[in-house]
Amino acid sequence: MNLTPFDALTEALRVLGESPLGVEDLRVAGRERLIESSRLAGELRRIADSYTAMAAGEIARRSAPELGGAGLVQSQGSRTVEEFLKTTTGASGRDAATAVRVGRLTQIDDDIVGSRVAAGSVSVQAAEAIRAGLSGAAADPGLLAEATGLLCDEALSLDPDRLLKRAREVRDELDEAGIADREALLRSRRSIRRIDLRDGMRRIIWDYDPETAGVVDDVYDRATSPRRGGPRFVDSEMSARASELERDERTIEQIASDAFTELLRQAGGLDPAVLVGKGVPAVKVLVSAESLSNGTGHGVIEGTNEVLSIAAMERLACANGTRTVLVDSVGQVLDLGREQRLYSANQRLALAARDGGCLWPGCDRPPAWTEAHHIDHWARDGGRTDLDRGVLLCRHHHLKLHNEHWSIRLRAGRYWLEPPPGSVKPGAMLETRSRAVRELLGRGARRSASQARAAGAVAGGPAKAH
Repeated sequence: MNLTPFDALTEALRVLGESPLGVEDLRVAGRERLIESSRLAGELRRIADSYTAMAAGEIARRSAPELGGAGLVQSQGSRTVEEFLKTTTGASGRDAATAVRVGRLTQIDDDIVGSRVAAGSVSVQAAEAIRAGLSGAAADPGLLAEATGLLCDEALSLDPDRLLKRAREVRDELDEAGIADREALLRSRRSIRRIDLRDGMRRIIWDYDPETAGVVDDVYDRATSPRRGGPRFVDSEMSARASELERDERTIEQIASDAFTELLRQAGGLDPAVLVGKGVPAVKVLVSAESLSNGTGHGVIEGTNEVLSIAAMERLACANGTRTVLVDSVGQVLDLGREQRLYSANQRLALAARDGGCLWPGCDRPPAWTEAHHIDHWARDGGRTDLDRGVLLCRHHHLKLHNEHWSIRLRAGRYWLEPPPGSVKPGAMLETRSRAVRELLGRGARRSASQARAAGAVAGGPAKAH
């Protein structure tokens, strides 16, 4: 039986209405059935969202401003398509706006993302991630179309958040010259707004750019990480402070508020060991010596996908100096190993530059939230504290590895995550180089401009080596 989309939706609603799933049904469901129920529900939502977006695109077409009061939504008493969707579908303002943006793409015959949404192979959320990530890229239309198609393929294996990061990487590859302009635009939007609430409280809304985030987020993480699942400390002083914070009756939000208040009160005279740990907050960035020397290329904020123009890199280098990290041809930081149980501060810096954060597939924890894991057991295997024998893992995945008996092996310069003995799960090659190091290495020999700029940033998934 071939049903029209409208009839298919009507029939699906009728069937679901006659056989509603209750909480009790899920509570007694087996593991596989519960997982499959979640997957099926997600698939139904994806299909429904795609149809909603396509309908929104058609509604927008029939509600063009030039139609005036004769427009579809205007005739229904709504000012905008988004307002109409909120009223008729119960969607939030954000979801309604996304549906309209993606829906308009489906109205364009040759739009790659829109056609994939209409075909059902790309979700609305993935389409919005690609659209937003590539927005503003000044690139050859052919290269941009090729990159868009590759990102649509990536959407099959990446969630929307990670896909957005990938799309932004592609945008920066295609339009490196525009990095400085995008950086300036973000910085121009920085602001702090104070709102006086009626009950006597005050509220600060702070919008800050990626470079500022390098300082602000570092302070926030150091002030709150022991309560938010941050790393365990081996330094006795830091360990004691972490234990105090874990017992602290204040909420995380209250701890953060008090920390920033104290920073403002004491300013430069603050004892760094009392409040947020040791060290002066600074933006940690990675850039090649060649780029700093000849004034070309760009850098990356450590542990993120945020790029900085070469001008910003030069300014930071002038103000804060530089520290050299040498890498070999495959991105391995050259050995700084020492015969000691714990990785030194310098070694941690090197691991952070190489790994960019937790190496567990799909984990996005930055270097500040990780611990150095010896891939060779210190006592059992006589493991050395050398850089090539250590990787960064967040506390959750570090505990998972040890508790569930996973292992990491080094083979021909590449790290492999191996499942517990007897497991049927396959192993995975780990991407051990941060985005910055990949870029500094040129991702291998530079290919033709079209290949390198259109495909270079997209080829390979997040858990694959380039």
